[in-house]
Amino acid sequence: MGIKKEISEMRVSMEKMTSELHETNLAIRESLKLTSDTIKEMNESFSKMLGETLKAMQDMKVKIDISDTILNRLGINGLIPDIFKKKIKK
Repeated sequence: MGIKKEISEMRVSMEKMTSELHETNLAIRESLKLTSDTIKEMNESFSKMLGETLKAMQDMKVKIDISDTILNRLGINGLIPDIFKKKIKK
């Protein structure tokens, strides 16, 4: 009966190991889903922020171009010292 008992114990151990592996698999799957969702949210947030920033920069460039065009058309571009013009950080 020693072999039957050892086989029975081995079967019980394998069932426990299978159960633990299943729980580990579920935990890994949940962790990967959470990571994926977080990355997706960060990507959407970054894309939105980048779009808003690019639009603001484009609007600022248009305003500067219009201002320069007006000064050039009026022929006063060289008359206004640089200290009175708005400084634009690059």
